[in-house]
Amino acid sequence: MLVEPERQFWQVFAMTTNNPFGPGGPYHDPFRREREQMEALKRALGPAYELQQRMKELEGPLAHVRELQRSGVLSTAYETARSHADTIEKLKALTTPAWALTISETARTIMHRDAELIEQQRRLSSSVLDTMRAFDANRSTVAAAMAAARTGETYRRMMAEMLPRVTAFGAIAERMRMIDIMTLRASDDDVESSTVIAAEMVIETQRIAEAIAAAPSEEESAALFGEMLETISTGMTKLGPKTIAEMSTMGLMQWSGWLFGFLSFVLAIVTLLPNQSAEQTKAIAELNQKFEVLHHDNERLMAADAHASEAYLEKLQKAELTRAATLRRKPERAGDVVLRAQSGQVVAIEKKQGRWRLVVFRDPLSNQLARAWIYETALMPLAPSLGEPRE
Repeated sequence: MLVEPERQFWQVFAMTTNNPFGPGGPYHDPFRREREQMEALKRALGPAYELQQRMKELEGPLAHVRELQRSGVLSTAYETARSHADTIEKLKALTTPAWALTISETARTIMHRDAELIEQQRRLSSSVLDTMRAFDANRSTVAAAMAAARTGETYRRMMAEMLPRVTAFGAIAERMRMIDIMTLRASDDDVESSTVIAAEMVIETQRIAEAIAAAPSEEESAALFGEMLETISTGMTKLGPKTIAEMSTMGLMQWSGWLFGFLSFVLAIVTLLPNQSAEQTKAIAELNQKFEVLHHDNERLMAADAHASEAYLEKLQKAELTRAATLRRKPERAGDVVLRAQSGQVVAIEKKQGRWRLVVFRDPLSNQLARAWIYETALMPLAPSLGEPRE
């Protein structure tokens, strides 16, 4: 009878070393059974056993994490993340469907009553598109400047400061997109609307802004800034002449202001590009010229928007809230809530219906005019304006 090679080895090993764990040794069988039990236990534990092994491997890195915890760095980061999450939840509570519809309807009403406002919106949309095309055409110069600037910390700090505003823009865009998609589904229209295009552009810029604020290196910050520029350029190209009007009806006129600040920052970096070639100098001159036109067109739109708002409000009677009150979509207590306004807020009375008043107010989230219904007992009329409230 042939002897198995392993058993033969252990027999020889036992004879030459008196190994107690070898075949025939007093501990061989108990040790073998223990090994078999351990293997069975590992198979039974499955992922749990693997997790234990991985945790052992991570002892070094985890020690570093524990050191960060003791130093307070992680708790600060956690508080920042939690605060940001809390902000998002509060914004979701504010940007209700009733609020979104009120903002959109009021913006369209004001826009359609003022031809000059519509013209300036188109003019600015054209300037924005020309500027973004210029940035896209000179992408290599922009990329070279951002790589040479070595201002990753500046990118991160600027985005961290802007993050609350950008987060608010994202919350507004998300709500407007949801309403628009539901409307398209109801109408069986499969065409991607300008609202969805604009909303996705704003939401994506929010995502990139969050990534920039948390970027671990200058190189990654610069790359993300380039990605943001490309995202905005693509969205603006799709929207074309509808850009500014769409932003207005979505309650995102302030996002347009943020965009100009962002482009101004990028242009400042590009202008400082060292050792410029003749081609790069020409590209930078073109970008500056486009941005100058954009700046002037934006100022003209702001003036037209202010004039349109004043014209809309000038003949309406003003009133002040004497207590905190709820503004609703319809003149009834069951009407959807648009906003919970605070005592002292000034509004303009546009219409009466029984004991309800349709008032125009400056929405605190979008900073645009909006309309909603409020019960008359919450209002104290102020000095009469040039005309009476419309019935």
